[in-house]
Amino acid sequence: MIKQSMQMLTLAAGLAVGLTAQAAQFGIGTSGQGTATYGIGSAIASVVANDTGDQYVVQPYGGTGKIVPLVETGRVDFSLANILEVTTAYKGVGPFKDRPNPNLRVVAVVYPFEVGLFVKKDSPAQTVNDIKGLRISSEYSGQRIIGTLVNAVLANANLSMADMQAVPVANIVGNADDFAAGKVDVGFFAVGAGKVSEVDASVGGIRFLAVNRDADAEKRMQAVVPQSYVTMTKPRADLAGVVAETSLMAYDYLLYAGAHVSDDAIERLLAAMIKNRDALASNYPSLGGMDPQTMHKKLAIPYHPGAEKFYRAQGLWKN
Repeated sequence: MIKQSMQMLTLAAGLAVGLTAQAAQFGIGTSGQGTATYGIGSAIASVVANDTGDQYVVQPYGGTGKIVPLVETGRVDFSLANILEVTTAYKGVGPFKDRPNPNLRVVAVVYPFEVGLFVKKDSPAQTVNDIKGLRISSEYSGQRIIGTLVNAVLANANLSMADMQAVPVANIVGNADDFAAGKVDVGFFAVGAGKVSEVDASVGGIRFLAVNRDADAEKRMQAVVPQSYVTMTKPRADLAGVVAETSLMAYDYLLYAGAHVSDDAIERLLAAMIKNRDALASNYPSLGGMDPQTMHKKLAIPYHPGAEKFYRAQGLWKN
């Protein structure tokens, strides 16, 4: 622990002092207010701006998939999305079939993103295995990637949408609103998102459902979302719906940028994120899971040249 602390101090002390290029303004595309991407984007915009002098403007849209072409064409500079969405968008497969986005560049693996299905606190359902036949949001016409994630959680329990009463919805916020309105019995969201706390308060309490931890269940989940894995999530004051240690689906969440963003801007951003990790976590608690040692991983999509330069200089590049 002492050695690790010293390494972090050394890293913080060695962060590029010379990153003093002229300040600029950048847009961070996020989903709507109350979502995890909005919370993360707002935290980065606030904390990083104070450190770098650059201005970051949070720009909410109807879903992360809608932001991809804006980053691709340079109309938005940064965005956040799960590793599956960024990968499929870059390659032009899955929800982005025949629509590749070759200008997307990874900036950082932000933290392990935990998601799950939830029910009202007094529901008899205790695990994902118990929800067969219940009403659940489906299709996600404006945010197809969310439908894929829901299907992965269902697959963990050897279920599919055909086993449920499917209720079409446009996006993840609409799914939460439908749950709060009693239109569905099962909701889906990221743990720790502001919208989850809102729904929790409006219905008298919710409870996230545990997924199965055995190898076969995890393989079924990964057949739908290859980058996913099972993680154990402990209760915290800021995690509405996590009433006990609960096994949930997780995957890496990425900060990405367009190729048009300058190397210097990326280096300033990353230096400020690492230097101000505590402040980021104070703004959005889940960012406490951000670890400089895992901000770079070997991925099937390219990193921004400015990010590669930064990670190599700090000894964080995984060869």
